[in-house]
Amino acid sequence: MNKKCPKCGYAIQDGDRFCINCGYKISQNNKEKLKSMKNEKTGDNSTKSKKQPIKRMKELEATSSDLHSKQPQEFWKKKSFLGIVVAIALVVLVIRANILPKGYSNPNDVMEYCMRRNVMLNQFQKLGDYRDEFADAFGTDNEDTDYHMLLQNKKTKRYVFKYSYDGESIPSYVVASKGHGVYSLNITPVKKSHIASIYKYDVTQEYMDKHFPSDSYVGYSNDDIFDMDVDLDNHISKTSTSGKTWVSYDNSEDE
Repeated sequence: MNKKCPKCGYAIQDGDRFCINCGYKISQNNKEKLKSMKNEKTGDNSTKSKKQPIKRMKELEATSSDLHSKQPQEFWKKKSFLGIVVAIALVVLVIRANILPKGYSNPNDVMEYCMRRNVMLNQFQKLGDYRDEFADAFGTDNEDTDYHMLLQNKKTKRYVFKYSYDGESIPSYVVASKGHGVYSLNITPVKKSHIASIYKYDVTQEYMDKHFPSDSYVGYSNDDIFDMDVDLDNHISKTSTSGKTWVSYDNSEDE
């Protein structure tokens, strides 16, 4: 369809700057208006189609923004989860390190086990053949049932104590033998290990209270020990001496 002059209605052509009938100046605004009118009549949807890519771009930008915001959240969620797992693992390790094994509940079972693993106690057993001579030499009463004391842990009410030797934690049974105001200690690890037993002598009451807190014990006499017929475990070597501490080793792990 031919375009018309907005003033007089005379037909004008594309590109005309003035109406040749009345001389009316065809302005840019009028051109745009005429062009818009033409588009409406011809059903041109180019304007609408041009807006769609812009809208889609905004949607893509919004989606990208959501992804970027979610990535740090997912990262910190994973970090938090790993942190919780590590914390739980550390707590479990600490608890396990501080939980003592129960060990034997019958004191006689404890003593027999200690006799099998502890060189000094086992050798003392052999003195039973000379018990009278022993009593005369050391001025002891072989029937004194408080001479050897199987200590009971003050906290757990069992016979196992937390003990550390040379940087190693060794839960142990402790048999204390008294004499002349001091003690000798026969320390026997609850579980069989390379260290079979530890013997300490000239131990004070203060040392006992600090390392092996106990307010009760099961007493055994020399005769009780003498009468035990328990063989020392195989592969346990002679003791090595360091100061007032003698250590016996189980060599079975070296074979």
